Amino acid sequence: MKKIFIAMLILSCIICAGCFQANFDLTITEEGAVYRTWRIMGTAPFSQQIANLKAKNEKLFPNIQVKNLVEGDMLGYEFKLAYPDIESFAQSASEFYGATDGKNKGISRRAGWFFDEYEFDFYSAYPPANIPLGATMNQAMFSEVIYDSVINLPYPAEATNADEVSDGGKLLKWNLVPLVIHGGERSMQVRFKIWHREHAALTAAAELFLLTATIFFLIKARSEELEKAAADLRFKRNVFALLFLAVILISAYMLATPVVFTDADIISATIP
Repeated sequence: MKKIFIAMLILSCIICAGCFQANFDLTITEEGAVYRTWRIMGTAPFSQQIANLKAKNEKLFPNIQVKNLVEGDMLGYEFKLAYPDIESFAQSASEFYGATDGKNKGISRRAGWFFDEYEFDFYSAYPPANIPLGATMNQAMFSEVIYDSVINLPYPAEATNADEVSDGGKLLKWNLVPLVIHGGERSMQVRFKIWHREHAALTAAAELFLLTATIFFLIKARSEELEKAAADLRFKRNVFALLFLAVILISAYMLATPVVFTDADIISATIP
C-alpha cells in the first residue's frame, strides 16, 4: 500500500511539474548495528500527502525519530530507526526490506567463526504510470524527481546488482525513478561479510603460540644430550607442529570456502 501511495505521489508531482525526493538509506556498522533513514520531500501541493505518510510511519513504528525538512520550496520529513543488529532489523517486517513469498528472500545469514555472511535480497514492484509524454519531456521531468535506495556497508560488497557502487564497494545505490514511472519489478541484491575481528585476533594469537612452542621444543630437542629427554621433546615438538598445521588448514578452509545460502538461512519476516 505504501508503494502505491508513493508511486501516485510521484506521478502527481511529475504531472504538475512539481518536485519530489525520496531516499531510503541503510547504514550497517562494523559491529552489525543497523541505522535506517528515509527522507520524503515535495513541493507545497503535496504537503498533505506527505503529512499522511508521516502519520502512517509514526503509527507503524512507535519508536521512530522524525525531523522536519525544508529545502528551497520543498517540505518534508526525515525518519530514523535504529536496530542493535541485522537480525532484529530483519524481523521488523518492513515493507521495503522484508521477504515476499515467491518474489524475494529478504535477508539471509550464515554465521561463521571469522565472519558472518549476509545476503540482502530486496524487492520493489510498481504499477505503470503510463504518462503520455515524449521522451524529451519525460527526461526533463525525471530530473526533478529523486527516488533511490542506498546501502552503506562496513566492508566491500562481495556481489551486488546496484546501479552505482562507490567508496571501494561499500556504498551502493539503486535508482528507482524509472521503475516508479514505467512500472515493473526490481530486485536489489548484495552479499557482504561482517568480520569478527576478535576471533581473527584470537586465532592469530593461537597460531603464534603454537608456532613458538614448536620452535622452542625443536631447539630444546637438538640441544638435549640425553636421548630419552630428547625424544620426549621431539614428541612435544611434533604435537605442537601438528596443532599449528591443523589450525592453519582449518582457518584457510573457513576463509576460502564459498557460502551457498539456502532457505534455512533466511532470517527475514515475511511480508503478507
